[in-house]
Amino acid sequence: MRKLKALAVIAASPLLDLIGLVRARVARRASLRYYAVSAEYPGYLHHGEAAAFCRYHAKRYCLGAGIDVGAGRWPFPGAHAVEDGPEENAYRLKATDASQDYVFSSHCLEHLERWSDALLEWRRVLKPGGILYLYLPHPACRMWNTEILHHHVWQPEPDALPAHLESIGFEILESSLFPDAYLSFFVVARRRG
Repeated sequence: MRKLKALAVIAASPLLDLIGLVRARVARRASLRYYAVSAEYPGYLHHGEAAAFCRYHAKRYCLGAGIDVGAGRWPFPGAHAVEDGPEENAYRLKATDASQDYVFSSHCLEHLERWSDALLEWRRVLKPGGILYLYLPHPACRMWNTEILHHHVWQPEPDALPAHLESIGFEILESSLFPDAYLSFFVVARRRG
């Protein structure tokens, strides 16, 4: 009798895994449908190109040779676009040490599980005095929450991220605490010597 119960549990566990997977997919679709039709957020938040909202400001800092990590279809003007590929990605840039004037990244860092490793890699390619420009989703916007957008693996905090950057060798030049029109915030940092 015990063997039959044990076999029943073993046979049921793949089924339970499948049921859990289906429930997770249904919940994800429901949350994305909410996001897609929500009147809570302006329509422009639904189509991408977040960088358009910070580009004018970023052009003051991002001068010379640079990289746009996570550029997507809208790379920063004049920057080398880096996507998630086997040869080059957020964790492994082809650029040599201390060769870049800036690294720009818009709405990418929140997708990275090893975001701190990525920031160290971005620091590696920056020249001393080089600029790191980050544009990120603001936690005040419920839409950016990791429970709604599951491809966001963590939520950058506008008051905590600058402190982390300082701890890994950056000087903060400017940052915003409050959300802008795209419900995002920015951090501009300079690589120390």
